[in-house]
Amino acid sequence: MSDKFDPRRELNNLRETVEKALQTGSTVAGKVINQGIQTVQNATGGTAPMRFDVYELNDEVVIRVAPIDGLMADSIEVSMEGTTLTLVVQTQADEVSPKANYAMRERKFGIFSRSIQLEIPVKANQAKAKLNRDGTLTITLPVDVARAAQNIHVDPNE
Repeated sequence: MSDKFDPRRELNNLRETVEKALQTGSTVAGKVINQGIQTVQNATGGTAPMRFDVYELNDEVVIRVAPIDGLMADSIEVSMEGTTLTLVVQTQADEVSPKANYAMRERKFGIFSRSIQLEIPVKANQAKAKLNRDGTLTITLPVDVARAAQNIHVDPNE
């Protein structure tokens, strides 16, 4: 086993220790600490990945997000500012007995966010989002054809 410092491993150890300590403590304190841990994990790249497919089809930009463990439709926040689409989700772990002693814990839960730049102008006010039964989130944005790149005719010198 390597003695090399691994910030992700240390954050996971800290999270598990704090979770155990707070099981009998205040839920408000637990949420605050969990949000702090999530902030550090987001900053260090230690979050559960949100994998996106982005494509254009029939004058729409479609963003498909791979299924995320513990995701519920009411915990999804999609926003658009300029050309940046941001997705913020909160997931919850399944109920497990506090007496459970994990041999391995790879699934991540909490608050996660990801932003992407869209190269195609879209009509954000007409966006639609749907959480499918398989857990895939699909976001559809109509292309703003009026703002899309257009060729400009150049008149020859006369």
